[in-house]
Amino acid sequence: MSDLTLYLYQFLQLLLSLWWLWLAIFLYRPAKYFWLWERRESWESSIKFELLEIKIPEEVTKTPKAMENVLHSMWALYDPPANIRDYWIDGKHLIYFSLEIVGKKDEIHFYIRTPKTFRHVVENAIYGEYPDAEIQEVDDYVYNLGKALPNEKYDTWGTDMGNPMPSAYPIRTHEYWETEMTKEEKKIDPLAALFECFGNLKEEEEIWVQIKTLPITDQWHKYIEDGKDIVNKIMQRPEEKKTGILDPLHLSKIPGDIWNILVRGEEIPERQIEEKEERVDFGIMRLSPGETEIIKAIEDKLSKYVYEGNVRSLYISRRDIYLPARGAGSICGAFNQFSTNNLNGFKPDETKTKVAPWFFEARRLFLKKQKIFRFYSNRMWPWHRKPYIYSISEIATIFHFPGKTVSPAAAAPRVEFKKTKAPPVLPT
Repeated sequence: MSDLTLYLYQFLQLLLSLWWLWLAIFLYRPAKYFWLWERRESWESSIKFELLEIKIPEEVTKTPKAMENVLHSMWALYDPPANIRDYWIDGKHLIYFSLEIVGKKDEIHFYIRTPKTFRHVVENAIYGEYPDAEIQEVDDYVYNLGKALPNEKYDTWGTDMGNPMPSAYPIRTHEYWETEMTKEEKKIDPLAALFECFGNLKEEEEIWVQIKTLPITDQWHKYIEDGKDIVNKIMQRPEEKKTGILDPLHLSKIPGDIWNILVRGEEIPERQIEEKEERVDFGIMRLSPGETEIIKAIEDKLSKYVYEGNVRSLYISRRDIYLPARGAGSICGAFNQFSTNNLNGFKPDETKTKVAPWFFEARRLFLKKQKIFRFYSNRMWPWHRKPYIYSISEIATIFHFPGKTVSPAAAAPRVEFKKTKAPPVLPT
């Protein structure tokens, strides 16, 4: 046995003797995932949530910009783990809340599900913009038609709404509809189409819309960096390469230099740090109007507070009148108005109630409907993808309180009169 073979054999023996080290490295990521998942589930189960129903004023004269201010204030829910113990041992993480709209025949309800400890933050934010509104805790509506859906009486259709473009691209926001809002007759509500489809529902038909949100910063999701990369790509800016500490040594070129010197007999090359080529950047002047609009929309989104979010919807109906074209078609049509060709939008993703024609098709469809209802009722994140990033302007566009003049079809419970304190001159 040659010396080289012996050394190779000993080296392989050493690698095999360290099997426990390679196993630990291989299992680190799954072990970390399951440990944090168990800790977070335990911690989240200890949080008490409250479902608040908001009865809006008789006349809402404010635009969705007011709801944008509400979401800006509610961003105070951002409360990341303070130390290693909070994150790894106690399982603490960012707390979510849920904005929900329930539509029935000529009836609309607005809900916010929030941790009990943050209820005052939600109430203060809403009363700050809508002082005449009423907020009260109510029982959860998701089990009014049964503990599990679909059942013998009701059938369902549901989906999570996906975004076809990266999160840096915004959807069409309420500013698009507010460009001609100087006169009352020209006001258009972004949710008018959704409210209209609520009015077309029959008795014992309901449409639920859920927007689960989680306030974040660039620390948790590098959305600012992603957005800047997209802007630089559109503007055709050269990619900036970061210079490392060891770059002046040209370590990557040492093997080639050794070959050239020893084998080819070449002299030792002299190298200098490459200087960046100076070029004139014409910036926005060389962009098309469409590209200019995209950059403006992305940079406007990056300038605002953002939330991780997921939009989910359910159509529930009595089986004898169940018609997905009326419920599911209305939902998709209403959300389609937030889409544009050059920006972002909404479309049903793979969670939608549909299965491939294969074995046990009816059974698989039933289980998929049960899953989407379970995820809705438990306010769970999607199981197949990461949440998207939405600015406060985008969320305010798909969740805000309508006015009667702007959206007559919105038959939401309203406060008939403003409650005031009794005058101090009354006899006691």
